[in-house]
Amino acid sequence: MLGLPFHQLVFLLLEIVTCGYSVVRGGVAERVTAVSFVVAAFMTRVASTFSPSYQDVVTGVVVIDLVLLAWLLGLAITSARFWPIPMASMQCCGVLGHFAKMLGSDILPRAYFATVSIWGFPMLILLGVATWRHRQRLQRYGIDYPWVWSLPRRYRDGWSVDEMARPLPQN
Repeated sequence: MLGLPFHQLVFLLLEIVTCGYSVVRGGVAERVTAVSFVVAAFMTRVASTFSPSYQDVVTGVVVIDLVLLAWLLGLAITSARFWPIPMASMQCCGVLGHFAKMLGSDILPRAYFATVSIWGFPMLILLGVATWRHRQRLQRYGIDYPWVWSLPRRYRDGWSVDEMARPLPQN
């Protein structure tokens, strides 16, 4: 089916389901991340055609992974969510796999491929869980602030979400 190896077919199906769910049901951060994952996966597929064996460092994939890492780091800094932090960490592990191959050219191609690509699976699962949690927060609180600067002043001053739901004390 599609002429893809089994692991790539599983990844493609997971990506379609997770990113589709995130685009339809996620908040701004989840939707934009889902679109960036789809674009990065497509661009990686294109860049991999120039060096499909992973004998050497695939420069195009390195650039794509670095751009995605920069995006996820920016998201981790500006988002009011926790999930971008471990997601950026996982992407960083994949990027470090490229640098390991640069330093040690004797790394086997399959090990290099596995090191840089395995992180996509938990990242997609994390995105799906993040979207599900977003839906839960919307049901519970009626609102889910996406960015740090959009959080209410009382929340930034240390109030809990439950305290904010109660009316302010009248003096």
